[in-house]
Amino acid sequence: MAEEEVSRLRMLHISDRDLFAAMRLDGPALRGVREAVRRSAWQEAYEAWGGYFAARERPAHTVRTWPRGRDLKATIREAERVVAHEIQGWHRVTFRFGPAVDFNADYGQSGKYGFHYWGWSIPVREAFEATGDPRYARCFDELINQWYEQREKVKGGHRGSSVIWYELGLACRSPVFLDHYLAYRRAGVMGWRTHCRMLKVFLGQMRKLMDFESRGYAPGNWQMAGSWALLIAGAMLPEFREARDWVRVGALRLTEHLDRDFYEDGCHSERAPGYGSWCRKMSQDVLALYEANPQLGRLKRDFRGRVTQMYDWFLSVTAPGGFGFSTNDGGLGRQDDILTQGAEFTGKGRYLWPVRDRVKAAGRVRPAHPGYTSIDDRPSGFAVMRSGWGQDDLYALINYGPYGGGHTHNDLLDFDLFAYGRPLAVEEGRYGAYDNPLDHYFRSPQAHNQIVVNDAPMERTKRQGEDLVWRTGERIDFFSARHRGYEERFGVVIERRIVFIRPRGATEPGYWVVSDNALEGPRRHAYTWYLHSPFRWRVSRGMCRTVGSPGLLVLPADAEEIRHVRQGVGYAKGDGTEGLTFPERHWIGLQKWTTAGASVAYDVALVPFRTRPAGGAVSSLPASRDGQEVGRSTARGVRVERDGATEVAVFSDRADAETVCGDIRLKGRMCILSLRRGRMAWAAGVDCKAISYRGKALFRAGRVRELVEI
Repeated sequence: MAEEEVSRLRMLHISDRDLFAAMRLDGPALRGVREAVRRSAWQEAYEAWGGYFAARERPAHTVRTWPRGRDLKATIREAERVVAHEIQGWHRVTFRFGPAVDFNADYGQSGKYGFHYWGWSIPVREAFEATGDPRYARCFDELINQWYEQREKVKGGHRGSSVIWYELGLACRSPVFLDHYLAYRRAGVMGWRTHCRMLKVFLGQMRKLMDFESRGYAPGNWQMAGSWALLIAGAMLPEFREARDWVRVGALRLTEHLDRDFYEDGCHSERAPGYGSWCRKMSQDVLALYEANPQLGRLKRDFRGRVTQMYDWFLSVTAPGGFGFSTNDGGLGRQDDILTQGAEFTGKGRYLWPVRDRVKAAGRVRPAHPGYTSIDDRPSGFAVMRSGWGQDDLYALINYGPYGGGHTHNDLLDFDLFAYGRPLAVEEGRYGAYDNPLDHYFRSPQAHNQIVVNDAPMERTKRQGEDLVWRTGERIDFFSARHRGYEERFGVVIERRIVFIRPRGATEPGYWVVSDNALEGPRRHAYTWYLHSPFRWRVSRGMCRTVGSPGLLVLPADAEEIRHVRQGVGYAKGDGTEGLTFPERHWIGLQKWTTAGASVAYDVALVPFRTRPAGGAVSSLPASRDGQEVGRSTARGVRVERDGATEVAVFSDRADAETVCGDIRLKGRMCILSLRRGRMAWAAGVDCKAISYRGKALFRAGRVRELVEI
């Protein structure tokens, strides 16, 4: 959107006469404004408006005022920095200005846009609400006038996109301005000039947002934020003649986004938790606004039910310790706030269960078990394996879902792992502003726990996990899918199977087996199996482990096939990671290729340990059908030997074929046998019709059983 598209008379430089002509000034409460306007006594009109605005009781504003549980000292400290004109803009870039803030300061190409969202000013309002100190109101009064006088001089870094007038900037800044304006209306600080400028800013910005949002539905958070800005401005400033249209268009678009931007499981379509939380908040704010202001009418959708689904999705993917996940444009942060809000919103204690060690209650709501552990979130495309909801429990999140727009990374069938209170294998995620020099790396395939072909990007926009199989039980969880992200460019399809062997007490700690196939065409390629951790690695060809404890032991099969064990640092302390809970990422890459013969396959056991690794070994086993050995991509076994126990998993590409692997005969998709000194302790199978061991039938059915546990 180019700057010249902004109407100077309707948006940028609205005259006093045109401003008041755009307002309904009838009724006894506005008599003073009306009479001053009739005489063109503009200063007197704005002063009369200020008196009216301070006395006005309705409509009811629903912004969250001083938040409970927030650290008042920290908020005042942040507010005092702003009072002193020490302004931390988008993320961590900070300037200390003199008497006048330079609103064209170089906060970075993207950072300048974020600076003009004015999020840095929110602690000023919160400090005022908590203390009533008029210095905070005077601070905003000073800053908003400086901004108004400088706004035409602010230059953007993105071609054709105005810092002041682009859609997301208007959408983010307008509600912040409105919250300030309403907060200080009775403080006796804002003079006539401030009222003049604020009213003109609101009218001009809403007119531009109407230009954007009247064009029809557009997916993503930009339009949703712009529509919320329209709705809240129209609801809170009904004196504008155009306010009814702002409410109408804003409510229409937000309803469309509720219907079209959220999956049935509650996940936002962009599949990035931070943006999803923001869009969840806007949906919840719509509901609160309508409940507090019945004059707006009734919502045409069940916002309460849909927002509850959004909270349920966040609960389902929450990792041990209350952490979120690092997939797409997400960071590894705690979820305490959103889970507490979920409990407050619904009155249900399940949202507090993952954080019960820190959050004992939300009002009268006490923590309660969610009633499940592992879950497959469809259609958003996240599968979660977990042994329980405690801080020390084992957890894996697998990403197989569709492209979600610009915040999607170049990854598929990748995963995060937690165990014993630590994130042991988690991706780079992202941190800082989009000006971060590592931004392209964050999005690259190499920054994720997956197979990368030729160290090249995949086609992500049209691809997602296919042929999905998901089963969960008491003994195992099983996930299987394939993706075609490399098919068009290299003729390669990636297939990944993950088995979670659930822990059963101290003598049977849990772990994962990851079994991957690179299904090649006629050409040969190089493959790297990437794994990232917040902790450094000790590396050898046959075993890798993280440094310290608790930790993760990585045991690859067929170590002789690994050409190189690569390792490196994604980022470390000193790379702008100050303030992150886990400020480092270190990676390993198991590189393979073949020149002829067998296809490329990876079989890797990922074994968490609490104090020190117990050791172990993994080997791939040949399999046969009809007496003939078959290729590894058709069927194979994986033997994991560890700490006195042996598990043998057999994988087949067809659930209806009979596969033989050593002493195991399987008619099904997959089975796993746990052995103690050669004797079977337990067995499990997926999509099975028959399993036998050493000629003895363990399971036989007249029809296929999705999950068998023996």
